[in-house]
Amino acid sequence: MTVESVNLISDLDQNNPAGGDSIAEGDDHIRNIKRSLKNTFPNINDPVTATAEDLNKLSDFVQTGNGVFASCKWNGTQLMYAHNVSSVNQYGTSGYRVNFAQPTDGFDHHYAVQATPIASNARPVTIHVTDQRDSWVEFTVSEWDGVNLGAPSGPVGFYMTMVDMIQTEANANT
Repeated sequence: MTVESVNLISDLDQNNPAGGDSIAEGDDHIRNIKRSLKNTFPNINDPVTATAEDLNKLSDFVQTGNGVFASCKWNGTQLMYAHNVSSVNQYGTSGYRVNFAQPTDGFDHHYAVQATPIASNARPVTIHVTDQRDSWVEFTVSEWDGVNLGAPSGPVGFYMTMVDMIQTEANANT
């Protein structure tokens, strides 16, 4: 029998159906094509207007890490994880600078910073970005003690991701 078992587009065999196969299997091949499309793209329920160029840019974004150019986990005293982050400078208990291993060349340097604090002493902590450059981002941390918002009583840990999806015109095609 020439009808393959198909769930995703990658399961389709381009050699099927063979020229001499029974026409009676044609409906099985059509169902395989439909199944593979629906399983490969399960959330597509509206027309997709992306061009081949758009899709190729998205593929480049995912493969090269364009966009998410830096991320880290700081436990309050050391880096536990770092992607394009070389170091963290700590200024007292409330000031931090995350230094990038590679500058953010090719982007507009107005990147988004997502920071999730690891609360100190089970108190709520907030992070405030104060400056961002092509080679670092600085921020301050405040801790709520139930009455006042002020400097934390000790070092604060955080997870941080920096994202910039807008390339400058000079580097948009590289």
